[in-house]
Amino acid sequence: MEKLIMSIVVIFTLALFGFLTWYFSHRARHKERILMIEKGLYTEKDKLKIKISWLKLGIVSLGLGCGVLLIGLLAKNGLLKGPGSIPIGILVITGAISLIIANFIDRR
Repeated sequence: MEKLIMSIVVIFTLALFGFLTWYFSHRARHKERILMIEKGLYTEKDKLKIKISWLKLGIVSLGLGCGVLLIGLLAKNGLLKGPGSIPIGILVITGAISLIIANFIDRR
């Protein structure tokens, strides 16, 4: 029962942080756009500037997926007997490596 409550709390917290991140970034972009319109610097071309680097997002997702796969393989073979921070460390390391690779690829 405690695990269920803890899972619900974690999911709710992640959803809350995701929403707050979206809200404050959206609000900041809106304020910036309003200031540019007031100063006469905003054109229709500026709408097209906002684009997502799908390659970078894909590389980071692939790196995190490799980290989850590595954690699953280690847990299945019984090699993951240490503290609970080891899986988080593996995810952070694989995510950081994938961000570094994505940054080098995006520079070209």
